[in-house]
Amino acid sequence: MPSKKSNRKKKRNEELRNLADTLKSYGLRDDDNQKHSGKHRGPPKARAVRKHGDPKFSSVVAKALAKQGKVNRATHSFHTYPAGMHPDCAKLIIEACPGTVHDPFCGGGTVLVEGLLAGREVTGSDLSPIALLVSKARTSSPSLATPLRSAARKIAAQAQLRIDVEIDEELQKWYQPHVAQELGRIRDQIQTYPKDIQPLLNAVFSSIIVKTSFRKSDTSNQRETHHRPVGTTAILFHKKARELGRMLESMPENNAKIFEANACTQGPKENVDLILTSPPYPGVYDYLPLQQLRYLWLGIEHANSAQEIGSRRSFRALGRKDALKEWQDETKSWIHTQTHKLTPGGKFAIIVGDGLVGGKLVDTLFPTVEALKSCNMKVLARASADRPDHARGAVRIEHLVLAERE
Repeated sequence: MPSKKSNRKKKRNEELRNLADTLKSYGLRDDDNQKHSGKHRGPPKARAVRKHGDPKFSSVVAKALAKQGKVNRATHSFHTYPAGMHPDCAKLIIEACPGTVHDPFCGGGTVLVEGLLAGREVTGSDLSPIALLVSKARTSSPSLATPLRSAARKIAAQAQLRIDVEIDEELQKWYQPHVAQELGRIRDQIQTYPKDIQPLLNAVFSSIIVKTSFRKSDTSNQRETHHRPVGTTAILFHKKARELGRMLESMPENNAKIFEANACTQGPKENVDLILTSPPYPGVYDYLPLQQLRYLWLGIEHANSAQEIGSRRSFRALGRKDALKEWQDETKSWIHTQTHKLTPGGKFAIIVGDGLVGGKLVDTLFPTVEALKSCNMKVLARASADRPDHARGAVRIEHLVLAERE
């Protein structure tokens, strides 16, 4: 006969499992379970970091490149965005290079957030409408935190009402019917709020689009069906808005200047002292098509994926040799365009990783360094680090190159 102690332990374990299931269904997480799960969030740990060049700067770039782990500072943890620069890496480079900051591949806005936190004037650009949406949300004024939370609470309440709305047939394939209806009500309700708060509400909406779908993740279109209880999608929307509101309250009042641009043809609008960026790694992702669900929900009719640099589909369509030549030409083009507005003595820091196409590495360091030199940039320091690519069963080499305009 089981003892009272073993019965209590069994009951406790069952309660913990039930709690974890409940939290999971509501889009939350069991923090205690996370702490002991042994899973590491963020990029894999850097191995064998190698540095070259000026001792002062090479130590900085090596330390920056080795940064890893989750960062909860400011707005960095709002909205997933693939292959983002590590916030501590951006922070170290910005601290070492004074003046105004620009990121021509701003993505989720990591560089912009760190620039604002450092009290700098910052600008950013990107070709992706989702990147612009997320980076603008992460760098929004703290004064919008309260109206955001208020609006989200009302929208979540309306979304739980059983009123059918029109859902695109393509979207219906990726959601349970009641989940799609809740998302549709949220989408429609957002349009009734003032224009100054709509972008933030749309960013919060965007943050739950993939999470509530049958998509495996933000970087995979594989389908994984699961059940989400009625009402929890609206609750998740409200939860994400509250989280973003709290994050915004830790941000400075100064806003970043963010605009849509192709980095190959348009650089900063004004002179800058530091360009810090991480362009797409060749042959790794198709960034723009990965956002297809968000395009459909947000009514974004066109995203110019043909202008995307180093996309995986270009290597598949053109073949390794021609796609690599195209990537090298585009690398020269965007670096040349960006240096036009870099002040004398200004710094240019680029983080780029070797691609992996057909089981073969695509070297990115040499073409990047040569492109910088061709623009009268002096390479001050560089670092390289090996990172395991568990998805492909290989090791990917990342590089950080710091150059100065002569």
